[in-house]
Amino acid sequence: MIARRQFIRSVAAISGSTAIMPNSLLAAASTAQPSVRTLDPLETMIRMRARTDGALSIAWLEAQRELVAGSDINPFCKLYAMVLTKFRKEGDAFIGNTVEITYYCDLETGELLETTIMPGGTETVEVPIYRSGPQDVRFKKSLDEWEKHDPKNTGASSGAFAPAAWVHLVRGVHDPSQLGDKIYLRADEYGRVYIDRSKPPSVFYREWIVWQDARQLLETDNPDVPSSFSYSAASGLRPWMKLEGVQGHTMSNGVGAKVERVDQLPPQLIKLLQEHDPRALESPESYFS
Repeated sequence: MIARRQFIRSVAAISGSTAIMPNSLLAAASTAQPSVRTLDPLETMIRMRARTDGALSIAWLEAQRELVAGSDINPFCKLYAMVLTKFRKEGDAFIGNTVEITYYCDLETGELLETTIMPGGTETVEVPIYRSGPQDVRFKKSLDEWEKHDPKNTGASSGAFAPAAWVHLVRGVHDPSQLGDKIYLRADEYGRVYIDRSKPPSVFYREWIVWQDARQLLETDNPDVPSSFSYSAASGLRPWMKLEGVQGHTMSNGVGAKVERVDQLPPQLIKLLQEHDPRALESPESYFS
């Protein structure tokens, strides 16, 4: 056992060493760990979601969608999506010119659903591919706006998802947080569709995304950082489902990530794009020209 007097001398020596440490080293020690509190939430979200320099960003999503009706919850499809975005800064907002392609697929095989009978439905319905854009999507730290929604789909009719109407959009970006070497940031969206603004909404969409990054946000000021995300969403029943009279909604949960090149997309998504939207693989930039 160390003698009490010897222990006291050792502690005093260690304590005293900080008193003779050069001021430059003390300053370096105090600033060695950058803090997430220095990050601007909106700019951070754009760096994680896409890029802040206007260049093309490519992201993917894989999720499971379920139909919730009363006390029943029935999984009915997988989602595979590709999102192309170019952001620009305008005042206190970022505007993302966005193209989205989403496939509704069989839960087991991952192959495209062309027709299905919805849980709770009685007839076979055609399942459209969701193609949207390019269209501008506006992001602010806190946004609460009305906009006129004019669907820009190709292929299947955009009215299969939501008709031309007014949309009340509420978006928010939360302050980033850090756990270990990971930085997390949550972004929320709530949209309600009004064919007639004097009447209740006909469709809604509620989304929660949590982005994560391995400290590169603090270690570099690059406009683009590698990131992945978790995705959850609730949505009203879409016209293509033909579930008139059913009181319910859909729920989706999944994961995704940003990639540098289209050949880094998940293999099943690449297969679907090759079969149905080869332009997205061969020339993604062409959507914005």
